[in-house]
Amino acid sequence: MDPKVSHVIALLLISSFPACLDSEEEKKFTWPEKQDSVCEITNLESVTCMILLEDFKTPITSSINEESNQLWIADLSGEIRSWDGNNDNLVGNLTEYVSKCHHEQGLLGMVFSHNFTNDGKLLLSYVAEQNCDGQFAAPLVLADVSVENGILNLSTLRILTEIEQPFRNHNAGHLLSVGDGQYLWGIGDGGGSNDPNGNGQNASSALSSIYLFEYDGSQISPVLKDPNGLDSFILHTGLRNPWKFDLDNNKGLWIADVGQYCFEEVNYIEVWNESSNFGWSLREGKHSFSPDSDCPVGTTNPPDGITDPVIEYGHSNGQCSITGGFWMDSSFPMGEGYLYGDFCTGSVWLAEKNNNTLVERLLFDTDLQIVGFGKGLDDELLIFHWSGSIFEIIIDEVMNEF
Repeated sequence: MDPKVSHVIALLLISSFPACLDSEEEKKFTWPEKQDSVCEITNLESVTCMILLEDFKTPITSSINEESNQLWIADLSGEIRSWDGNNDNLVGNLTEYVSKCHHEQGLLGMVFSHNFTNDGKLLLSYVAEQNCDGQFAAPLVLADVSVENGILNLSTLRILTEIEQPFRNHNAGHLLSVGDGQYLWGIGDGGGSNDPNGNGQNASSALSSIYLFEYDGSQISPVLKDPNGLDSFILHTGLRNPWKFDLDNNKGLWIADVGQYCFEEVNYIEVWNESSNFGWSLREGKHSFSPDSDCPVGTTNPPDGITDPVIEYGHSNGQCSITGGFWMDSSFPMGEGYLYGDFCTGSVWLAEKNNNTLVERLLFDTDLQIVGFGKGLDDELLIFHWSGSIFEIIIDEVMNEF
């Protein structure tokens, strides 16, 4: 490989889903048409793009199998495929277990156990299969399954816990290992416009939260105690649809939370396991939220106990939904920071900390419908695009622009 070139793989999952795009319950939102793309980078000569893999349905997240040195890619449809750099193979098919009644339903999260070498377990998050003729949603499920001889043994699939949901959108579902056998699990507000059941600020509801749990290879257990001294899985609250989140090198937590009709947001807390309330549905972005009002122009101070986002952007210029995000370390040619994009415009930004000041920087624009980001076998950047193709973005390390 040319030492002047760093390959940054962007798995842009183009599918029938984006995190953002909520549902028939979102009455002001119209889904855009699915678009085939040539992956054109419009404003940066040092970045080029090419197809890496095709024929996915909706690749949604990825995780490295350290034992086999394969990249495992989870598809919203319930399929899981492996990629070794040369070939991709089907290693699991959960299509009979996951709901496909709605664009946002399906297999949503996947992470290998911290003790995978010994327990051989894969953790999964998905919306359970349901009768699509029914009115109400199926639960969001956290499950584990054994990997045997490089494939899933579905006879070992076991539900660890499940969260009942009133509607079919805002499922979230991201899983993140944070070390010491602990994991974060994103859970949406239960769906529907305007948080109709008030889950965002209901401290007793699992909805609209990020769970923290410990996993020992057979069951999960809570890490926290609530103010009454009882065990609690709920770490963070006040989130509408925490689609993706990641830790930076100093264990700060970055969360891309999908907005409703006005503002998309990036939330950040310096200490990942200090509980925070991020404001939904009292707040959307840095603004007081009212379902009957137009998008406000000026920001307002948050109420006591509410943590406002560090970044927000509105829906002008065709923007519609944030699709975060990964923390990129100093090896990333474009700089260290939290990477995120917008589904409708294909723009990609980096949030950087510079002398304790947060700087938001547009990296480049694409013609892609971006769903999310991940990392590949050699820490390459993975970005997911709506049509099912996987693109590789190649970045020249010698870039005068940066």
